[in-house]
Amino acid sequence: MTAFKSGLGAQAALTALVALLLLSVPGTPPPLYVSLGGFAMAGLLLAARRLSAFLKVFVSVYGIGYLVLALAKQAALLALLPAPVADLLPPDFAATGAVVFAGIVLAMSRLAPIRAITRIADPYFESRDAPIQEIGMFRFLGRAEGEIGRRLVALSIFITFAQVALQLRLNFWHRDLFNALQEQQADVFWYQLVGVFLPLATLWVILGMLDVFVDASLQIRWRTWLTRSLYERWLAGGTHYRIPYTGEDADNPDQRIQSDVNMFIKQTMMLSIRLLSQAATLVSFMIILWGLSRDFVLPLFGTVVPGFLVWFVIGYAVVGTWLAHIIGRPLIGLDFQQERAEADFRFSLARSRIYSEQIALLRGERAETIQLSNLFSSIVENYVSIIYRRLKLGGFTFSYTQLSVVFPYILAAPAYFAKAITLGQFRQTGDAFTGVQSSLSFFIQSYDVIAAYKANTDRLASFDHAMTRAESLGRGGHGLVYGNDTRDDVTVRDLVLSLPDGREIVRIGSLTLPKGRATLVTGPSGSGKSTLFRAMAGIWPFGQGRIDVPPDQSAMLLPQRPYLPLGSLRSAVVYPNTAGRFSDAAIREVLVATQLFHLADCLDEVDAWDRCLSGGEQQRLAMARAILAQPAWLFLDEATAALDEPSEAHLYEMLRARLPDTTIVSIGHRSTLLRHHDHRIDLTPSASRRFSIRDRGTPLSASSS
Repeated sequence: MTAFKSGLGAQAALTALVALLLLSVPGTPPPLYVSLGGFAMAGLLLAARRLSAFLKVFVSVYGIGYLVLALAKQAALLALLPAPVADLLPPDFAATGAVVFAGIVLAMSRLAPIRAITRIADPYFESRDAPIQEIGMFRFLGRAEGEIGRRLVALSIFITFAQVALQLRLNFWHRDLFNALQEQQADVFWYQLVGVFLPLATLWVILGMLDVFVDASLQIRWRTWLTRSLYERWLAGGTHYRIPYTGEDADNPDQRIQSDVNMFIKQTMMLSIRLLSQAATLVSFMIILWGLSRDFVLPLFGTVVPGFLVWFVIGYAVVGTWLAHIIGRPLIGLDFQQERAEADFRFSLARSRIYSEQIALLRGERAETIQLSNLFSSIVENYVSIIYRRLKLGGFTFSYTQLSVVFPYILAAPAYFAKAITLGQFRQTGDAFTGVQSSLSFFIQSYDVIAAYKANTDRLASFDHAMTRAESLGRGGHGLVYGNDTRDDVTVRDLVLSLPDGREIVRIGSLTLPKGRATLVTGPSGSGKSTLFRAMAGIWPFGQGRIDVPPDQSAMLLPQRPYLPLGSLRSAVVYPNTAGRFSDAAIREVLVATQLFHLADCLDEVDAWDRCLSGGEQQRLAMARAILAQPAWLFLDEATAALDEPSEAHLYEMLRARLPDTTIVSIGHRSTLLRHHDHRIDLTPSASRRFSIRDRGTPLSASSS
């Protein structure tokens, strides 16, 4: 980004130099406002160095647009361009319009909704990551992904500017064509059709196709980067686990990463580029409309009102925008609620699929049906409200648009019949009025899209905020300190574990889990045994004290219900490692060792293994993982609860034999587990309803508070 800032500074200097040269052109200088606009643009470019990365692109492109348009018009004045090319150039004020657009961007950058958008967008455009490998489109534009993104935005803006310039040129073409018809000048008429319109139409088609390609390429590159960035951040360091404890509104993260990201990028590009197009059209056609109505005579009154059509269309659009805002404002909340209702319904459907066996065993189909019916009723009820609100807004916008079609002709007709304007000017007036009115009505025509965009942005912003809070919890923000101030053992000092609401559940003065031993942790349900394991694993965020683990030693925690990822059986067995890390022979061998003989030849079968395997089979599979991974520390949280006692004994004996250097710490309730462990500690309740450590074996060093 430092290079980007210095680039804006160099661009500002060049713009000021060009403006100075235009002032000193002898003979046929451009209008004074064009030269002065260059100095204004130089100042805006300097101010833009503090803008967000996304908005800087817009201001930079406006600066280039000013240089191109101003120099091209000056070249035309000096007869340095062929006449057909000079005829295609927009009017002088187009260069100054670029200055106005840059000023608008600087002003809008201070608005809270714009800042919310740029906080989500900027990380991509500031990224120095290598270009995305699987997307070859436009990789030649830069050595970093953010650089490619910025240049694609710039290219999209240039295309939009060119399209507006063509639209502006077509307005003058309409004037000249109809004037030729009125004057019955056949040669001029055919020249306008062949010599002017055909090149303009060809260029319009080429720009349209290029616009689609550039826009689609930017969207897929941006979505790929942002989606990966979010899910990698969500999954990193247990953030996904801590988000529910933050108290933030971050429901359905799957929808926010998949759907909301996609819609945010599409709507950001559509609205920002469309707004740019409308702003350019507004400034260009407003100047034309002012010139056409400079000495406008008010019908019926005979009063001269300079620029009356401009004032009329501004007033008409302002009133219309205000009314549209009043009518459409409830759509923002309704769209936000619709996103949530849809996500809740989809999540409930997914849970019904995941827990289909439990639902079938409990005959819970009716309860699930009632729940799904209630959730879907919320979708329908909210959507009906959206329909009625959009109907009201649509009725207003349709009426507003239809009335605006006839106004310019009604107002310009008296001047045409009085022969004060030509037929071409009459047609040009209608086109210019429509262009200004359409641009000023952007928010009216797009209110429902903007409402959905606001809801979408809010969901992504709240998700980002929730992840930030979860990350702060993971850094020990609630008093838990994690360190490596130990050589071999896991040590705990002055540890207090709490629930998210602040209630203490476990208090431990000091505890040492010696390396190379097997320790059994027992206690009644709810005593905090699993919470203690999660704290040692570094994912439980609530509490105080210090936990030290040996540096550079691997650890694995096996819960009572193992997680089985989607995909092949091979992937499920080696998780969290990758499938290629272990040979087929090694995987088959551990499956046989854990009494999963029947699965040894199914490594490449893809299935929903969490549904295909029984609870006991899933726990055996988790033990196979541990044998493959060879962790230095193995935490077993009732990891054999679904097995019979002989199978449990077999697995513990196998673990002690195959992992002789692994320290095993288990949570369990069965008395049969005692003989598989060297030491036992209990979590016992105290008078304050907290649980503390009681040592039931030696030489484990432990003392309660």
